[in-house]
Order: sequence, then structure tokens, then C-alpha cells
Amino acid sequence: MPFCISDAGLARGRIALAPHAVLWAAALVLQLACSGCSVGPDYRPPQAQDLPARYLQDAGSTSLISTWQTLLADPVLQQLQQRALADSPDLALALARLGQARAVQSAQDAATGPNLNANLQVSADNLSKNGELFANAPPQQAVKTQFINSQAGFDASWELDLFGYQKRLSQAASARTGAAAARARDARLTLSAEVARNYLELRLGQQRLRLAQQQLQQIDAQLAMNAVAVRVGELAAVELSRSQSQRDNYAATLPTLALAVRQNLAALSPLTGMALADLQQLLEPVAELPPVPAAPAAGLPADLLRHRPDVQAAERDWAAASADLGVATANQYPHFSLVGSGGWQSVHDNDLFSQASQFWSLGPRLSLPLFNSGRLASQVQAEAAALDVARAAYRKAMLGALADVDSALSRLAHDEARRQSLAQATLQQQNMVAAVRAQCQAGAASRFTLLQAERDLNAQQDQLAQAQGQSLTALVALYKALGGGWQEAGAESAP
Repeated sequence: MPFCISDAGLARGRIALAPHAVLWAAALVLQLACSGCSVGPDYRPPQAQDLPARYLQDAGSTSLISTWQTLLADPVLQQLQQRALADSPDLALALARLGQARAVQSAQDAATGPNLNANLQVSADNLSKNGELFANAPPQQAVKTQFINSQAGFDASWELDLFGYQKRLSQAASARTGAAAARARDARLTLSAEVARNYLELRLGQQRLRLAQQQLQQIDAQLAMNAVAVRVGELAAVELSRSQSQRDNYAATLPTLALAVRQNLAALSPLTGMALADLQQLLEPVAELPPVPAAPAAGLPADLLRHRPDVQAAERDWAAASADLGVATANQYPHFSLVGSGGWQSVHDNDLFSQASQFWSLGPRLSLPLFNSGRLASQVQAEAAALDVARAAYRKAMLGALADVDSALSRLAHDEARRQSLAQATLQQQNMVAAVRAQCQAGAASRFTLLQAERDLNAQQDQLAQAQGQSLTALVALYKALGGGWQEAGAESAP
């Protein structure tokens, strides 16, 4: 804090701080009295009535879940998610931007308080004898023109935020920090959803490839039985050729299934930062698809929708635009500051800190824009337009979120209805295979009939696996659409 010297203090040879303290105390009182005087619009978050009626219910027992392990009980998927979140360059970029926004906010928050600086200067000076300083000196008078000048002191300033200029700047910085944090969560959510989708498609491809290989073995067994039937004259040779052609056509589908598995494996490599060889070692053992968890109820609480990171980022952009309008508005009003400086200055070696070397200055400073060719008014109009843009962008984000959730819910309901029907059909086919096997053992049915029943069961299981994979990927889409999923009390995985 700078100091001042009163005339009485100079006369008595001491420093008097009373006038200085009175000025700064008055400034503090004025600052506190006007702390609520902020021009421009005060931001108010959007209300729930902006959403359809079915989103207005209380959250109740529905809450967000935090990990894929909670949604899909698969430890391998959880391991891949952890690797992806640790090594993703997209996520690292989003987190770096968040760190930058937080630093900008800290710097702006610090700008609202007083500033105090210390300074020290030593200089060698040479004055001109022909300059104006010695213009009235007697011609024959000896003057000293070279000396060492030493100065030490302090200077301080404090802008009183009478119209909320600094306050609005802090609000804008805080809102942009919130937007950066939301975009970092969005990057995390998108990455997690991509890892989950590719992992589920890989497991589905592995399962379908295994079923296809089993189906091919069953076709080969039937083909061998047909060859025997041709030799004994029970089957025409053309039928054997037709069966061989069908077998070859089916065998041609296996490389396509294997390629799909390889493509999902290759997609997981850059997402997780793992080498293909390491991924293959981890995922090569074929595993069943995880069970399908229970879907949320048809009505959803509004908080789930607002949890979406892109909606949160749009809302924070709206808040920042509102604060920017306040900054532009406050910039049209006067800026009032208290400035002061003080210290010691001397050209003598040993009396820098003596009473006679002291100097000080303290007083208010007022800056009032008078003429700027309409620049400040145009800036207010530009920020008002930016606020309209941010408001429209938020509305677009909300409408997009509604569409995403409705689409994901509809798709999940359709896929689940199909999966459950196929699950019932598969169960019936399993019962039929068991009955035919019993008949075959009793001699009431042929081996060929049993092989055909097993082939039908295999095809039914393939359809069920595809339906389960579609339900799980629809679940991932719903998880992403809701910004992180849901969890209901007492919910259990579907069979």
C-alpha cells in the first residue's frame, strides 16, 4: 500500500498515514455500497417449462450412473474404458482447454482487487548545461551535471467497480470455464460410447463367427450323409451338387464375419492407445455378450436431459454471452480508480531513506468516454446479437437432445421387443432339439432330422445374438443421449 506524508508530519519529521487511510477506507465503503450496481442483463438459467410435459416429473429413484461397469457388467470393457480415458489425445486436448479457461478465470478474479507494486531504480544521469534547467543560472556559476540517482518506492491502484465492469468480466470467465468443463465431459462421454460400441460389435462378431463355424460343421455332417445316400442310390447326384454349392456359399460368409471382428479390433486400438497385438491377446478369448440391463421408464426427469455435456456447454455459452453484454454496457459508463505512489528518491549516496528524500502522491482518477464514433454502442449491439445467437444455440441443443433421446428410446424399445420374441423362439427351438435328440436315441427319428433341427437352432441363436447386440448398441446410444445414462432403484438386468 502506498504511503503519504502530511505537512504537519514533515514539520515534525515523521510520516502521517491518517489522510491515506481515510481515502482508502472511503473507497472501500464506496465499493461495498455499489457492489450490486451492475449494468446489463442479469443471467437467469432456462426453466423447466422449456421441456415437454413428460420431462417435468421429479427424478424420484432415477439417477445418473458414472461407469460402464455399472451399466454393463463386463470387466474387460471397464479395462478398455480406463485405458481410453488415460491415453486419448482428444480428451487430453479438452482437458488442456479446461486448464486454460480456469487460469483465465483466476486471472480475471484477481483483477477485481487492489494492485500494489514495488520498484527500485538506480541511474547515472548527465544534464545538459545548455538545457532549460540551467537557462536562468548565472554564467559563471559552477553547476553539477553528472550524478547517480537512486529511487525506491511503491505504487498502487484500485479500480472501483461501480457499474459492474469487472464483475461481468469475472462472470464471463466463470461461464467459459463451465463450458470448457462441459466440453471435456462431452469428449469423455463420446470416447466412452465409441469404445463400448466397438467392443460390443467385436463380441457380437466373435459370437456370430463361432456360431457360423458350428453351422458349417453341421452342414458338412449333412453333406457327408448326403454323399452316402447318393452312393446307395437314395439321393440323386444333382441334390448332392446342390448341397455342396450351398455349403460353399455359406463358407464364403465366414471371412466377412472374421473381417468385421478385425475391423472392430483395429478401431479399438487408437481409441484405447493399445497396440493391436496387446488388444488381440486381451480380446481373443471369445466371450458372451453382456446381458441387457433394464431400460428407463418412458417418462424421464428433466435433470437427466440437462446432464448432457453439450446442453451444459450451450447453457454456459449463453451465460457467458449475457455477461459479455454486461461488460460492453458497463464500458460505456465512467471508470473510477484510486491511484497512489510513494517512496524515496535521492542523488546522494547516504540519504536515500532520509525524511527529505520521501515523496508521495495519492488521488482519484476518472475515465469517462465522451466521443468514440459510436464504437462502444456498436459493441453493445454486437454483444446483444451474440446473446441471441447463444440463446438460439441452447434451444437447438435442447431440441437435438430431445430428438436423440426419443430416437434412442424408440430404437431400444423396438430392438428389445424383437430380442424378447427371438428369445422365446430360441427357447422353443431348444426344446424341440431336445425332443428330436430323445427320439433319435430311441430310433424314432433319423440323424439327418437331428442335424437339421440343430442347424435351425444355430440359425435362431445367430438371430438372437444379433438382436442382443442391437439392443446393447441402442443402450449405448441412449446412454450417450442422456449424457451419462441412468440407474433406477431395484432395476435388474433383463434375461
